[in-house]
Amino acid sequence: MNKSPVTVKGYVAAVPQDERQARVAVVQDDVEYRVMPRGAGVDLADEVSVAVEVTGLVEEVDGVFYLTARGYKILEDDSWLEE
Repeated sequence: MNKSPVTVKGYVAAVPQDERQARVAVVQDDVEYRVMPRGAGVDLADEVSVAVEVTGLVEEVDGVFYLTARGYKILEDDSWLEE
């Protein structure tokens, strides 16, 4: 399972906890990236409904994208939606 570096911009959304313990996801362009609960991903659980830019590694397992967050920043405005 290859992990690829990625930067995701989107809103943090609560999701039902799955077998990998993900409780939140970042949604970008209708793609849901489930955030692994370790490292910076632990803090994202407190940012539901907040726009963020997350950097980390993503892997796809059975059609589900899992994001191991290395860092994130809160986006202050919606200008990133125009990109």
